Amino acid sequence: MKAPIDEVLPFTEAFYAIVRIQSGGGEGFVLSERGNPVAAGFKDRSRDLAADRAISSLSDEKCPVCMLFRYDENEYREALHRCRESGHALIKETEARSFAIPEERSAPSLTDGALDLILSQPGVIAVSAFFEGFAVQSAGAADFDRIAAVAEDLLRAGSKIARDLETGDLDQIILETPGGKLIIAPFGDLSICILTASNANLGLVRLALRSIRWGE
Repeated sequence: MKAPIDEVLPFTEAFYAIVRIQSGGGEGFVLSERGNPVAAGFKDRSRDLAADRAISSLSDEKCPVCMLFRYDENEYREALHRCRESGHALIKETEARSFAIPEERSAPSLTDGALDLILSQPGVIAVSAFFEGFAVQSAGAADFDRIAAVAEDLLRAGSKIARDLETGDLDQIILETPGGKLIIAPFGDLSICILTASNANLGLVRLALRSIRWGE
């Protein structure tokens, strides 16, 4: 994803993450604690920046390539410990520079109950909600981070096809393979991706989707 770091960090508000950044022939990272930057580094041919100097430089980049990776709590604590030892932790972690964006730009979310309802359907393996190329909420046993952007591109392409054919709004896209099925559906500002076993009853999954839409 190409976007300024101040537009990427808000998508990590629900979890721990590291954002790896490529820009101007250099590479860097920002360690995020639920949307708040706590450590940073950037290195190119002429500079090797750490902590506040690194994050100041990264924030000036207009359109770097950003890759987001989610950490569990143990991975985050280990990464933060290493950053403190190497001098990459921000001088005042709890008062780190804010990258807040206007409320209307914040990533929307589903209730945990909505995700659990879909996950409880027979044959459903995992479910995730996407927003602007990132998986912002997930439940079940699957890694959706790698496919979030592609799945949203598929929805956009499918919506255009539906409009061009004048068949109404796109309801969902279903990918079927010998190993399982993948349902990708628009949900307001979010996109929902559901991974199921090959023998899953998609009718029940659709009913669950409709029920949480009605409950919006």
